[in-house]
Amino acid sequence: MADKDNDALMIRAMGNAVTDLQVRYRAATLDDQAVLAGPLKEMTEDYSDHVARLIKAGTITSDDELAEMASIQKSITDKASRQDLLLAIAKIIALIAAS
Repeated sequence: MADKDNDALMIRAMGNAVTDLQVRYRAATLDDQAVLAGPLKEMTEDYSDHVARLIKAGTITSDDELAEMASIQKSITDKASRQDLLLAIAKIIALIAAS
């Protein structure tokens, strides 16, 4: 088992990113919401399943995955475009699928 609890760190980092995406969705234009709604829903469902796996005993999150999550979080800024948000959503979905 790792010296630090990577799964706990991932729960926090991914949770923050998911929340930021949801807040950005709520502030988006109706056109952007129409494009973001489906991918955001898929990511949220995948995220819920992933958190259930992360809270079980044992560490499944690597340092590289934590670094990737930090990069994704950084890309979700106030100036992020619809395309940036879609890319962040896709990266979170891919990160979850790879775990």
